[in-house]
Amino acid sequence: MDETRKIAEFAVRTEHRDLPVAVVQAMKVYILDNLAAGLVGSRTPWADMVADLANEVAPSGPCALFNRSQTTTTSYAALVNGTMIGGFECDHAFLPGSCHPSAAVFPAVMAIAQKNHLDGATLLAASALGYEAVCRIGLAATRSVEDKRGFHGPGTNAPFGGAIGAGKALKLDLQQMIHCLGIAGSHGAGLLEFAKEGAMTKRIHVARGAQTGLESAMLAANGFTGPSTVLEGKRGFLQVYSPDPKPDLLLDGLGDNWKLLEILVKAYPCHASFHAVIDVIWRFLQNNQIDLGQIKSVRVIGTEKMMEDRFCDREPTSVLGSQYSLPFSVAIALLRDAGDPLSFSESTLWDPTVRSLAESVELSTFSDLSESEKDASATVAITVADETFTLQATGWKGAPTNPYTFAEMADKFRRYAGNFITESDQEEIISRVDHLEDESDVGQLIRLLGRPAG
Repeated sequence: MDETRKIAEFAVRTEHRDLPVAVVQAMKVYILDNLAAGLVGSRTPWADMVADLANEVAPSGPCALFNRSQTTTTSYAALVNGTMIGGFECDHAFLPGSCHPSAAVFPAVMAIAQKNHLDGATLLAASALGYEAVCRIGLAATRSVEDKRGFHGPGTNAPFGGAIGAGKALKLDLQQMIHCLGIAGSHGAGLLEFAKEGAMTKRIHVARGAQTGLESAMLAANGFTGPSTVLEGKRGFLQVYSPDPKPDLLLDGLGDNWKLLEILVKAYPCHASFHAVIDVIWRFLQNNQIDLGQIKSVRVIGTEKMMEDRFCDREPTSVLGSQYSLPFSVAIALLRDAGDPLSFSESTLWDPTVRSLAESVELSTFSDLSESEKDASATVAITVADETFTLQATGWKGAPTNPYTFAEMADKFRRYAGNFITESDQEEIISRVDHLEDESDVGQLIRLLGRPAG
């Protein structure tokens, strides 16, 4: 017992100097990835709607927003920037814990950093601690929160990550951090019903967690209290949200075995469950010249998880539906440049050629394969004219077993940011993140993201 207190103690006592080198390096990759995701998500219809809401209720403040001259309060900056980071399926995830630290933690920390003119070392430490906390809390709750109860897992645990990150940025003491977690525990939410129609609610689940997590930290700083056993208590988060909680995972190896090092970084703006499939197709097309007009059939064989009903809609009616659809994402990977995040768009959604191919993609599970064929995470068979190409998908750039280096992430950032900010600003941002410990005021870095290219 006493897990809530021990998580809080770890967050309060750990500073940038205590972080392992591998954690610092990983966080720089994650932060640059967040900036890339935020820029891509900055001009989506749902981001515009949330930004309009912020402009109506909080039309000024100390915090910048991605790709906008608009500023707002810390609370609404966390919501808007969180929607931009997490709202276009570009944000990285910790799959074993069903959580998205990217949109849960970083927008909250970024907002406090701007308001209080924090240095880069503080930003790194606060982000890392928020990441580690939400990964562990999601892991302890287990995926049954989502798979059995029907909650959207990342929405339920996001407030804890935002609370720890913002609480560390605000330099809360131990008792305040405990209350901060206790307050955050009353804000977890999000239902999976969005997947049925591709509804926009999914776009703000994690961002709302960043916002309420930040507000929890601000309330705790002012003396507001929350339950000190919010994680482990009989009516606490783990017992209420999960039918199969594993509270021992909250503290197992804390400070030694960093779960944030096992995060999956997305290479493509679609659901992570089928990234291996999209990646093997994309890489095949990079290295082979084929006549895509001669495609006769496409078959994907994968895990039962990959073939869940929510991932198999052949005729999506929204961009989110296309990003959640395995056959539609396969069609985009074959007929468009999946390496370009804007290949998932309204125009592509209604393109008759893409829709026709998506409808024809055959799907089956590994139960149909021999044991020797099950070594791959997925198999893709593409028949073009009279030739069939069989592709074994065993991983992809960004998988925990194949993480991005900073240089590789810089290349991804340039690819994602090119349509939104100038080349000189891109290079300055990359350099500043690479040397984040040297930043005396990270607000200068963040303001570069609010300067559109033209």
